[in-house]
Amino acid sequence: MTAAQRRYLAVETVIGATINAILSAAFVFIVFGGHATVPVWGPGGLVLDAVPQTLMVSLMSMLVPGLLTRKRLIAGKVNGAALATVGTIVRRSILVAVLLAGALTGLQSVLFSFGPPRLTFGVVLAAKVLYGAILGAAVAGYGVRRLLVGVTA
Repeated sequence: MTAAQRRYLAVETVIGATINAILSAAFVFIVFGGHATVPVWGPGGLVLDAVPQTLMVSLMSMLVPGLLTRKRLIAGKVNGAALATVGTIVRRSILVAVLLAGALTGLQSVLFSFGPPRLTFGVVLAAKVLYGAILGAAVAGYGVRRLLVGVTA
């Protein structure tokens, strides 16, 4: 990977982290706002909320940077080894989102089983923002790197 590609990857990774941290915070206020504590289990709980958060953060963190990177590759603004089709980017984004939603929600279920049954709103906010940022950065970085080094399948 060239220095220009590494810079591009770093920028896209930071953008993915930032956007997903902000969106995660917004959705915490929408879903859990006004509650002093949030249940971990059951309807309206954190474990159930992990599914849509993980699914959407993963999907959008692969899809949007992937399509933008493809557009920039075509325009010659970014150098890459090969060009993935839009269909490949969409399929890869859906696959990664579904796999991560299942795996990470399962992992969160196990981890939450060792903790308290309720968490304060502040803890939930901090945890969801951090989770969204880390997941967004990791998935965006993974997806963009694959496009830059020419992994098109």
